[in-house]
Amino acid sequence: MAALTQGAIDGLLGVLAKAITDEARLIGGVPGDMQFIKDEMDSMNGFLLHLTKTEGQHDDQVRAWMKQVREIAYVAEDCVQRYVHDIVPFEAIRFGRLGTMVGFLRNPKKYYELHNLGKQITELKARVRDVGERRLRYGVTVPAGTDLKLAPMTPAAGQQEEKREAFVRALDLELEQDVVGSKAWWRAHHQAWLRSSLRRATTAVGGLLPAALPSAVLRYLSFSREIVRRLPPLVQSEAATVHGILKKCSQDDGDDGAAFRCTKKMFLCALYAYPYATNQELEKLKEKLEGRTQEPKKEVMIFCYSMLSISQKSCLQYLTAFLHESEISRTSMVRRWVAEGLVGKEPGGGGGGGRIPEEEGECCFGELVFRGFIRPARFSDAGTVKSCVMEKPVREFILSITGSENFEVSLPAHLDRQLRIREIVRRLPPPQQEQRQAADRWRNIARRCNLCSDSASPEEDHPMDALVHFLKKLPELYRLNVLDLGGCRGLKKDHLKSFGDVVWLKYLSLRNTDVSHLPACYINKLTLLETLDIRGTTIRPRDTKKINLPKLKHLLAGRYLTPGEKASLITVRMPRKIGSMRFMETLSHVQVSKDGTELRGVAKLRQLRKLGVVVHGDADSTAHLGRVLHALSGCLRSLSVCVTTQGWALDEVSSSSSTTQEMVGAAPRPSFILENLDIKGKISGLPSWITKAQKLANVTLRNTELSGEDAMRRLASVLSLRCLKLSGGAFTEQELVFRVLQFKALKILVLEGGPITTVTFLAADAAPALEKIVWAIGRSRVRDGEDLIVGINYLPNLKAIELRGDFKTTSLVDWVEATKESTSDPRYYIRYMSSTASVGNELITEVPKTARHTTVSIPVTVINQQH
Repeated sequence: MAALTQGAIDGLLGVLAKAITDEARLIGGVPGDMQFIKDEMDSMNGFLLHLTKTEGQHDDQVRAWMKQVREIAYVAEDCVQRYVHDIVPFEAIRFGRLGTMVGFLRNPKKYYELHNLGKQITELKARVRDVGERRLRYGVTVPAGTDLKLAPMTPAAGQQEEKREAFVRALDLELEQDVVGSKAWWRAHHQAWLRSSLRRATTAVGGLLPAALPSAVLRYLSFSREIVRRLPPLVQSEAATVHGILKKCSQDDGDDGAAFRCTKKMFLCALYAYPYATNQELEKLKEKLEGRTQEPKKEVMIFCYSMLSISQKSCLQYLTAFLHESEISRTSMVRRWVAEGLVGKEPGGGGGGGRIPEEEGECCFGELVFRGFIRPARFSDAGTVKSCVMEKPVREFILSITGSENFEVSLPAHLDRQLRIREIVRRLPPPQQEQRQAADRWRNIARRCNLCSDSASPEEDHPMDALVHFLKKLPELYRLNVLDLGGCRGLKKDHLKSFGDVVWLKYLSLRNTDVSHLPACYINKLTLLETLDIRGTTIRPRDTKKINLPKLKHLLAGRYLTPGEKASLITVRMPRKIGSMRFMETLSHVQVSKDGTELRGVAKLRQLRKLGVVVHGDADSTAHLGRVLHALSGCLRSLSVCVTTQGWALDEVSSSSSTTQEMVGAAPRPSFILENLDIKGKISGLPSWITKAQKLANVTLRNTELSGEDAMRRLASVLSLRCLKLSGGAFTEQELVFRVLQFKALKILVLEGGPITTVTFLAADAAPALEKIVWAIGRSRVRDGEDLIVGINYLPNLKAIELRGDFKTTSLVDWVEATKESTSDPRYYIRYMSSTASVGNELITEVPKTARHTTVSIPVTVINQQH
């Protein structure tokens, strides 16, 4: 708790320091009040720093005082930021006190608001003084105890990412084997050994049936020698103590063992990430488990939680705001962390080591995944985590620890309010939308005729009306940073107008809502907005042209009319003043005009990391995009280009362009750091600069209709390429050939539809690092008696081939069983996935293959006819 309170004060101190240095912007006695608050908070921060270094739980008196400090820190930060934000008359900056007076005469309401804020800061000064005196009055002191080592934000030196991933893979496999009856368990244990073990276990528990055995025989050993071998040496020496701790946790577990598996992964990963826990600390933990002051698994989880950094604890607690979500989007979660100010506050943080807050958030997400607090749910084809979930045992632990950290039975106010917003948004089921719209029309008519009262309960009104009412009832000093309306229905102009009054918003999501109009006069009032997500909406393309948000970092747009490889992308126009939005980091799926002049402004965005544009296939757009790549070579990491030729034939585009085969622009600077390239639409050839992109790792081509041989030759020269995805008619040929000395770093190959019917590897060095092949196949592309993949013997590192399709499940399983050969030493696996499952690609069956299986084929009869 001390760590979280310290984090709140750190944020306040940063705001105060910035405000105090600009005294020309302050009026009255506010500078002195701010200085007093800062001095008092500095003293409290020193006390809290001492508290964070002591081990053990703090008593109720200390925790109550820390809760008061944290609440004041949050309120004070909000108040000071509101004060500084509202004193923005241009005259005040340019002409000093005279300019301030002129600004107030022009806007008396602004002066009234500032006067009230000044009074509130004076009141805060009194509250801060009272809290400081209260600590002395009640004798709140640092408890006796040894110093507790704190976990670093990043992994310790020498712990390479590949080793961490290998450790997690080995641990996940062992955890899967812990589940009696799972496929991994069957693979890991010989049938004879199983029968013998079950007989011994049955005798030991008095003849119980095998169905009751999992909790008794599930954990015959807490962890294997393979896991011990992968742990850091400091932890290996304490293997016996670690085993004893896990053995205590394995008792009194449920039949499925889910809680134990979560605890086991958390504990071992915590020791791997931070192997400096001494024998004394581990022994003390073991004594607590033997004393049974509380449930052993929870005690171990608390130990793992204590090893997290301040930011990691804050971000983990914030996940309670997603309790109603079945899955949590990684990117949305990270952006919300940034908007709430939960990352970038580590000592030396705020972009420590050159990282921006979003990168700090990604680092925090990766660490929480590694530590086992959250579990990846969906991955991209390149292996990037797209969404995650919290297991039930972890969810229950986080809920309890969040209440405990805040000295409350329920959730803290800011998390409870986020949950309340989502409850209101999700209240209206889509099938009731037409009836609700009819009721809205009648209610509007009735109100005009005074047939019903405007004071009707918001709970009986439309959910969006209830949300507006809820936002108006928030405390005056409360700063709402995040408003996630994703998936809601019934959004109207009046609602958007009300949301525009929430001037502190940093994150606004309208994703997958039915909003069709985005008035710039309302949105432009959100001058602090950093993320605007309008993906999946029917907003008119021209509505975004007048958007001017000076702090905007992420503009996310675009929707697909139909799913699949032939889906048509509909999106909004590029804002006219895009060049003035200097903090922009992500521009996703925005359309530029035919001459591409808006790209001149994009070239000024020196913090832009991800750019996704829809361009016309002409010489002007090509030239402008080339200038963007040249100007942003040092910051742009992801580029997505959708080419709409609008009747232009491929040869016409080429002949009209001064750069005949450079559909994606001129050569960038040598410092080019592009990592991801996605091109959709008919082009005449890949850009020549692609061979100079030394960090380019992921390339996706969609319906580009390129010559496969020429494109493969150019792609093969990209030495850093790790994932290649070919979707739809990316190539015109039916055979994809990997030749000698090509694709040395390629690990993942993804094929989706298109004319390709065969993939051939001709030599051992054609793709020596390839680990996974993913192929979404259709009935029309499968030929009986012909192989899909040839030359698997030339792929020494291949681990899996994943075939996705609309399979006839029964026919597929029957065919697999009829052709399957048993093996105890599989070289790779073929996974058959259903592409029509409601949850996405779902595993139907998995088949092990030996080294002598050098080709892959499938009968056309096991695939449903496409309509």
